[in-house]
Amino acid sequence: MDTYRRYFEENPELFAALVAIMAVLGGLAGSVIGAKIQANGGRDQAAAAREAAKITAEAQRVAALWTVRQVQVAELIRLANSQLQRCERFWFFPELDLDDDSTALSDQIARESEELSLRWAEVRLILTDNAVEAAGKLVLATADVEARVQRYAWLRHARIALASATVANENVAIEVARIFETDAGGRERQMEALRDAVPSLTEEHASHLVAHQGASDQYIEGEKNSARHEFYQALNALVHEARAMLRSEDDRAAA
Repeated sequence: MDTYRRYFEENPELFAALVAIMAVLGGLAGSVIGAKIQANGGRDQAAAAREAAKITAEAQRVAALWTVRQVQVAELIRLANSQLQRCERFWFFPELDLDDDSTALSDQIARESEELSLRWAEVRLILTDNAVEAAGKLVLATADVEARVQRYAWLRHARIALASATVANENVAIEVARIFETDAGGRERQMEALRDAVPSLTEEHASHLVAHQGASDQYIEGEKNSARHEFYQALNALVHEARAMLRSEDDRAAA
């Protein structure tokens, strides 16, 4: 060590050159290390940016899916409720003072049923499994309401028309009772006899009266009430599953 010290003391120009070289090498090393740190920092920033973009994209996807689910299930429920209201209206059509005819209302029910089926096909693609199952039960319950209306509401209309035509004519009422008591000649003959006895009856009235003559008014009322009860059970079940799917309770708690 003393040898080096004496050497540099005897040759100061070499010592100065060495110090300069060391200063340059130190600067270069510092630049290299700084560049490496910046490069690593840049990669970290890029990775963080990519992760943030992924999170944002996923949040947007979830928000869009939530909106589509909410809109679709709400529309399905609206259509089902609308169909129920039309069916309820159809049950009591003869007692209502309406300008439109019952056939037009029946056609509206058929169109609404088709629209509900199309909506059901759409929601199956986006709802959760539990919500899909509940939605399917509501669609089936709505179809059952419609089927019972188409089967028994027409019969109810026909019986009201028959009662209106015979209430003031005892002889006609007796003849109608006799027609129903005998099935000689089959249904076609009974229908012809009914229309002969009560000319105001339409062919459709006579057809329903003969085809369902064994169904009591109490039975028909029970069918209507049963269908309505099953509908509301299915509706409430779908609302429950939809709220779970949309995390409605979480939103309420957060508020």
